[in-house]
Amino acid sequence: MEYNVNNPLVIRCEYCGGDQSFDINKQRYVCAHCGAEASNAEKNAAYRHWKSLRQANFMQNSDKVKSFACPTCGAHTLASNEDASAQCPFCQNTMIDAKFSGTEAPELIIPFKITKEEAEKKLRDWISANKRNSVAQAIEKNLHRFSGCYLPYHIVRGGLNGSMNIANQAGINCNYPFHAYLKHTAVNASKDWDNLFLDGIEPFDFNDAREFDFRYLIHQKAKIQNVEPGGLAHRIKEETVRELYENLSKKVRTKEVEVILSGEDNETLLAALPVYLVKCKNGIAAAVNGQTGKISIATGKKKNLTKWWWIFPTMATLIVGAIAGLWGGMSLGLCIGAVFGIVFFAIAHNRHHDEIISEVITAPKSDKNHNDTTAEFFADFGNGPTPVQIKFFTPWRTIKTILIMLAVIFLPVIITIPIQILRGGNIADIQIGYGAAWYCIPGFFAILAGGGLAKAMMYGAPLYYETLPNGKTILRKHPQQKTTEKAEKTKASTQGKTTPQGILANSKELLHSKMGCLVIGFLVFLLLGSVLAMLPGIVD
Repeated sequence: MEYNVNNPLVIRCEYCGGDQSFDINKQRYVCAHCGAEASNAEKNAAYRHWKSLRQANFMQNSDKVKSFACPTCGAHTLASNEDASAQCPFCQNTMIDAKFSGTEAPELIIPFKITKEEAEKKLRDWISANKRNSVAQAIEKNLHRFSGCYLPYHIVRGGLNGSMNIANQAGINCNYPFHAYLKHTAVNASKDWDNLFLDGIEPFDFNDAREFDFRYLIHQKAKIQNVEPGGLAHRIKEETVRELYENLSKKVRTKEVEVILSGEDNETLLAALPVYLVKCKNGIAAAVNGQTGKISIATGKKKNLTKWWWIFPTMATLIVGAIAGLWGGMSLGLCIGAVFGIVFFAIAHNRHHDEIISEVITAPKSDKNHNDTTAEFFADFGNGPTPVQIKFFTPWRTIKTILIMLAVIFLPVIITIPIQILRGGNIADIQIGYGAAWYCIPGFFAILAGGGLAKAMMYGAPLYYETLPNGKTILRKHPQQKTTEKAEKTKASTQGKTTPQGILANSKELLHSKMGCLVIGFLVFLLLGSVLAMLPGIVD
């Protein structure tokens, strides 16, 4: 396997010259044309060879590049000796000569594809469409400072391993291993610009990437990275985890996941990517992708991504209350609505965490995070790691949980109906509203306990689906489920509240205690009292 001579992000097959892509299930690079495979170790060796050749070639021409430092904003840039301008591309002040080291030079570059005039026109079009916006007005006043520059990015590519942790779900703590592959994750290496702001102009088309050459700097300067090594490592890990989080949370359909990296087998290279920029006061700035023309606007404000968390519990409460009201009258509707409302808001508030980020506007507007990271879960069924799909919530599981909780809440009604039939009475005469005490007290705790236990059962006992070569999926039992009854009892007694079995074991212990007996006695008393109260003619 070898790299493309000009673009190391395109990996060629050493046999036919076709493009090789990473097969995450095989954990190898596979040629789409001839099927030849190559390991990640071979890829890394080829990458290091390309990198050493590039460094040697660049150092031979290092005398054709000069370095500048801006005494005003502190920017450190590279320029061609043929570039007579010593103007800072960020603050337009005069720069001074600085010492240059070959290690500061980019290894890769994506050339500018649109001119400054074209980029400025795109920005002016956005300003015209938002002329009443104070941010647009501030950018328009500073357009004379609009200029282009190559910004430093680290491109991460390669494989990594880790696990997805689902914690704080009724006390459980389950880890699910995965393998992932980063195709070309771009990480901003300039501490002067906000990551979210620059993320707004992505994606870049890395098929246009080329080996860096000083001639690209004749008309544009390249900013040198100024993030400390420790800070850069943190940025790379943060960006990697963010992309994996987006990928994995969509697969399992829950945001309550934590990504834990356990091993990395990837490489990074320093790239210069084309960006047009203008910076204003109060954190306002605008950037235009010099390759695609996509716009990103930093408003200088903060926004809370989860400030509308209360909408779902409010709507759910109104719907449940309305259904109960149509069935049993206004009093029952208000009672059931209040019980369910407390639970809905308690669950929603428990899951809610303020997520404050910098406000960024993109044009064209898109919520796609240009995430080209792939990740797959693996499980061992006895024949080694097998790629699987993991599902926690299925329609039948959700329906079953709701039915169980409704049965607990309306247990007095369920008991009263057959008794009324045996008495020869009319079911319509049952005083459903007289069971309010049961609906409010045991019903409330039944929803909380039932919901928590349901979550524990679902997250602690996932469904594994294996994808067959013909594309069909089959449900597989995880090896952990194939245990003896004795092993299950031992596991439940040792794991406490961290598994569904542990939760059930602790529940049994509670029921056998004095407090448990008192609780059971109170519930039985309340249940019988509710049943007698609802039967017509029993209590007058």
